[in-house]
Amino acid sequence: MVLVMMDLMKKNNSNLPATKGDLNKLEKKLGSKVSQLGSKVSQLDGKIDGVEKTLRAEIKITAQETKEEIKEEMKQSESRVLDVLDKFLKEVDISRQERTVDTEQKICDRGKLENHEKRIMTLEQRVFSSV
Repeated sequence: MVLVMMDLMKKNNSNLPATKGDLNKLEKKLGSKVSQLGSKVSQLDGKIDGVEKTLRAEIKITAQETKEEIKEEMKQSESRVLDVLDKFLKEVDISRQERTVDTEQKICDRGKLENHEKRIMTLEQRVFSSV
């Protein structure tokens, strides 16, 4: 705009106030420049829309890929956790079985000890009564 005004001033080469004719010329030149600027803005809007659509598509694809990667990692983590849990539960089961066997053995040993005590008392009574 400033360039257009300077261009007009060079042609007139005077310091006189602008006339209606000068203003009309300026309006025509500015009108065409504004029109050109408007079409360039429209072109840029179209390009921006295209870039925006492309970016949205790429973001969707990236989001889907990320989602799939996370799902796969979750499956792998779940598998590892279940493997560890399975091993732990097997150890718990083995420990429970061992405790059951130990308890049964203790009950059996206690019964034998009580029986031994009765037998010893019986033997002692026989030995001391015969003496």
